[in-house]
Amino acid sequence: MALVSATLQADLYSAFNAMNDITDDNGNTYMAEKVAKAISDYIKTGTVTSVDAGTASDSGVYAGAGTGTMEIAESTLKSNLETTFKAKYENDDLATHIASDIDAVCSASNTCSTDTTGTSTISSSPPKPASGKGKGTFTGAKATIETKLKSCFASMNNMSDGGNMYLATEWADAVDSYMKAGTIVITLQSPMSGGGSGGIQ
Repeated sequence: MALVSATLQADLYSAFNAMNDITDDNGNTYMAEKVAKAISDYIKTGTVTSVDAGTASDSGVYAGAGTGTMEIAESTLKSNLETTFKAKYENDDLATHIASDIDAVCSASNTCSTDTTGTSTISSSPPKPASGKGKGTFTGAKATIETKLKSCFASMNNMSDGGNMYLATEWADAVDSYMKAGTIVITLQSPMSGGGSGGIQ
């Protein structure tokens, strides 16, 4: 699987369109729920990869590669976004808080899980297959989201139609760029030790 911004865009667009028929305060809750789910579902489709090194379970020198997935706390993102939407911030502050809400859940500890496979080498012996598990933490530049949304909101001030599609496209592109440019640090799990680095695509 891979991160596909078009899928996120479609989910966001559906949510924004549905908002047209909601006129009370429940709209903030609905939007927060749908946006959080869209971002969570999008991230789950990505593949985490890493280059790992350390010590294998047999105490040999380990060299390998990890592959796995990333999963955020969707309920936390929903709650944080709902608070942000209800605050009725002006455009720039709204963009800043949305970016912070997304970054907070993505950068939480151990959101990534990997299976690592490679070789273990003990002195004077040939390498032999080795494998194990890894946990990882993502780090991204939240300014990637913030800057894109600030520009988007400013442009929407002068739009008479097409706003939902434009917002969905820009928001999806912002999150996609943020995720794909981020880095992931892996910690190999016992009985292995060591770590690795990589990203999600």
